[in-house]
Amino acid sequence: MNNLQICRVLILGISFSTTSSVAHTWDFRDNSLGAALAYEGKTSNDAKFEGTKLFIDGQYVFKSEAGETSDRRQCCTMPSRPEYFYGLVDAQLRLGFDGTDLERVYLDFTPWAILWEPSVENSNNLRATSDLLQLGALRYISDDPLEVDYYLELSLFRAGRTGIYSWSKNSPFAITGGAEASTGWAWADSQNSAYSTVSNPFVGIFFTLALEHDKWGNIYMNNEFVNGFSFSNPSRGHPTVREAYVRFGYVTQVYRDITLDIFFEKKSFYFDEGGLPGLYRMSRAGGIEITYHWF
Repeated sequence: MNNLQICRVLILGISFSTTSSVAHTWDFRDNSLGAALAYEGKTSNDAKFEGTKLFIDGQYVFKSEAGETSDRRQCCTMPSRPEYFYGLVDAQLRLGFDGTDLERVYLDFTPWAILWEPSVENSNNLRATSDLLQLGALRYISDDPLEVDYYLELSLFRAGRTGIYSWSKNSPFAITGGAEASTGWAWADSQNSAYSTVSNPFVGIFFTLALEHDKWGNIYMNNEFVNGFSFSNPSRGHPTVREAYVRFGYVTQVYRDITLDIFFEKKSFYFDEGGLPGLYRMSRAGGIEITYHWF
């Protein structure tokens, strides 16, 4: 990134610093601001990106309002209580300390979303807890270690469900999870000029799984996989890209609305040009994050 791009993105980062988050929004009501120190121990293209990093991330919703309970719109086989959200922002900046400066920018903006929850209690051990729908979500990524000049994704929709399994009503343990699918159009450009600019439809899936304890905290896994595709003849349907993210961690509440997260993550990006070898880039990092939450 040149100096002008860095200045522009830092201005965006400051304006969204109370609006930022890590990877994917599961609880729209969780406004948060976090900072992490991490060590990036392996990258697939350039050792200069290995070393200590600073992550600044968070999430913010500009407006929300509760709807009326409906017997017609069923959530989780139960009458539903909807909540509407306007202007969801999810963002992250990653900076290096060894002359690499601003290495990664992640911005996700959803203009409109809705979350349905059961309006009556469900005592089943295995039960759904919410249905999710996001319309018109826009996602932007720029990542120097992955040689991604830009990746821009416009989702027609993201739709999914979250759920929980508890062994008994009094058990301190529970397993929670969620899955969400998306589709739309994406544009991407590699910092390697040999690879063409990408413009194609995509399909994506996001999912999370966690083992939770009332006092000890959560062991969790978050994943996202987004694949571009073409309607052309498979031998000529290039270029396309694949974007992926995996994160494992342990998070616990350390003081009131403050959480501590110990995590390991892997990011990867793949350009498929067709006539050229696939350009696969990845980075791995592990770190500790402190996050403040408010609702």
